[in-house]
Parts: sequence; C-alpha cells; structure tokens
Amino acid sequence: MKYWPLPLRLSFRFLFCYYLLYMAPAHGSANLLDMLPGTSWVTRPYMKMWDGIETWTAVHVFHLSGEVTTRFPTGSGDTTLDYIELLCFVVLALFAALVWSVLDRRRPDYRRLHAWLRVLVRYTLAVTMFAYGFAKIFPLQFRTPGFARLMEPYGEFSPMGALWWFMGASTAYIIFCGAAEVLGGLLLLLRRTTPLGAMVSFGVLCNIVALNYCYDVPVKLYSTNLLLMAVFLMAPDLRRLCALLILNRPTEPADLSAPGFTNRRLRVAVVAAPVLFVGYVLYQQIHGGWQAYQSTRVHLKRPPLYGMYVADPLPADPSQWHKVAIEFPTALTVRRMDDTVKNYGVKYDEAKSTITLTAGKDVPLTLIYSRPDPDHLQFTGPITLRLRKLDLAKFLLLSRGFRWINERPFNR
Repeated sequence: MKYWPLPLRLSFRFLFCYYLLYMAPAHGSANLLDMLPGTSWVTRPYMKMWDGIETWTAVHVFHLSGEVTTRFPTGSGDTTLDYIELLCFVVLALFAALVWSVLDRRRPDYRRLHAWLRVLVRYTLAVTMFAYGFAKIFPLQFRTPGFARLMEPYGEFSPMGALWWFMGASTAYIIFCGAAEVLGGLLLLLRRTTPLGAMVSFGVLCNIVALNYCYDVPVKLYSTNLLLMAVFLMAPDLRRLCALLILNRPTEPADLSAPGFTNRRLRVAVVAAPVLFVGYVLYQQIHGGWQAYQSTRVHLKRPPLYGMYVADPLPADPSQWHKVAIEFPTALTVRRMDDTVKNYGVKYDEAKSTITLTAGKDVPLTLIYSRPDPDHLQFTGPITLRLRKLDLAKFLLLSRGFRWINERPFNR
C-alpha cells in the first residue's frame, strides 16, 4: 500500500502515542527501560509523577476519596487508579493524535515510524513473555498447595484461589505453560519469525486473558493490553495468513525491510545493541529464576515442628483447635472446630522447647511443645492440646501423580 488512507493514518497516530505511554515504566509491568541496570533515577521520578496525576484525577475529576486514591502495593493490577491511569493514557493519546493530525495532515504514510514502533512493541512484549515464562519454568509464580490450603474446604476457595492452586498442583503443567510463553518471546526477537511469535503469543495470551476474566484474577487490564500488542504485531500479516491458512491460496512473502542507516557505526550499533540487551535480559531471567527457585523451593528452611496436625482426640468446644498447619518458620495456621481460621506469627526457642504465637493486638501466647512419639505433638501452657501428625501421602492431590494406564477414571 503506497498511500495510507486517512483512517489508517489516524489509527496509527493514536496507537503510536498510546503505546509510547503504555510501554513506559509503570507499576507491575515489564518494560525495556526497567530491564536496564542503573535506570531507577529515571523510572522512579516518572512513576511518582504519574502517581500524582492519577491521584489528582481521582480526587478532582471523579470526586473519590480515601484509600482508592492512593497508590500502594496491593498485588492487584486492576485497582481504581489503574483504570484511571489507563483512561489518562487513552485521553492523552487521543489529544496528541488530534494535534499530530492537524500539524502533519499531508504526510502520505508512516512506514518508517511504524517499523520502529513494531520494534518497540516486539521487544516489550518479548521481555514480558520472558518475565512470566521464566517465573513458571522455575516454578515461582505458582506453588504446590500448602498445608493451610490442604486443610481448607474447597468451597471456601475464591475463584482466583481455585485457579492458583489448580496450577500449583502440577509442576509439569506450570513448566509447560512457561515454555510456551518463552517460545513466543524468543520468536518475537527476529523480524523473520515475528509473525509466528505474534501468533504463538496471541494463543498463549488468549488463554491467560480468559483465565483472568473467568477466575477474577486482577491482571485483566495488563493481560488485555498484552493481547492487543500481539494483535498489533499480527495485523500487517493477517491478509497473507488468511489467504494461506483459510483460502488455501499462495501469498507473497513478507516485507522484512527495516529502517536503514548510512552511517556504518549506527548500522553496527543497531545490530549489536539488541543482541547485548537480549543476552542481558535472558541472563537476568535465567540466573535470577534459578537462584529464587533454589532459595524458595529447594533449600527452603523448615520449622522445628514442620507438618500438618489434627487434634487427637477431637475437642467438643467449637472454639478449640481442630487442625494446625506448620509449614513456614515464622507462621502457623489454626483451623478451629467451628471452621474459623486464625493465622499466627511464630517465634521458636528450641533450647526451651517453646513456641510464641502472636496475632495482631492479641496478647502473645507462649506454649511448651514436646513429642511423645514421632506421630504426635503435645502443647502445654495456657492451651493444653495433643495433636496427631497427618500423613501427606494420604492427600491424593499430592500423591496421585501421573499414570499412563487408567482402567477407569479416578475422578474424586
């Protein structure tokens, strides 16, 4: 297409402005600048500026007040301020595109600028796929269901909790999902394989977006934008893909031309910079993922009383302890006979065989522990309780494993 029609030029101007805003440093998103060492002096003031803009908009435009107007870590990417931030991006991009259209209305096309935008979107999407993919290849994003979850009735799980622990129940499936994400990212790094990388990423992200929406995972805005990036990268090849895959017709080869430079040093830099950047990012992801896996999954320190326990005999009082999960050195979870749950902070004194439990403003509770035999744990003090250790092999979720042959479905 030698001359871009007006709708295409208008759409490109908006998308160019929007992606420049969206792919800049932001809370909870992977971006190219954050991947480089020593860039915090730029990224932190920039994000702080946007925090102020979002808060001002929330208070003065939408007349909101309280907690929702303040940016602080919550683990959610779908907060009120996240929606306001996205709205600001859209409005600013529309305004910039309008001004651009007035000032540059005679330009027939934006092929060169489009090529550079594709490079920016390709690499941003690729490093994001790496970030999420390697967090699954080294199973960090999802954990094997812990003791507190194993003693929780399934009906008490939130939709997100059900998804999280469904994923965590199979390490092999987690790694498979991560490998698909990394594959999509790797294919996006080369112009020749970008259409295939966009297709792979599109398929992977469609599943992720569906899970986020259907299981109420608060990453809906981010995953949707990543999916739209994959669509943007696929768009120039859609006609060719339709001719080949649907109409079964031959199609012309893709245009693999890229912005060129007459200066030899610039040509060398344009080739060397992406290679060095990708090598650095892959090293960081693989090395960091392996170290995190070793510290959180392989060499994880266990507490002295590690295990799951049930009261033996069961007390009649509904407020008494029924089950106790001791999985981490500094935490303990108790499920009472009335099915209420309480989480305690824990401090051990192994020399005195005592354990001190803290919970909010409650008075600390110090108990003496002993083991009458390997299968029992005894607490004495303000609470006297005898607990029987549960055999983890009896939990089918952990012990069933993979079977090549199943004479009948084992669906429980």
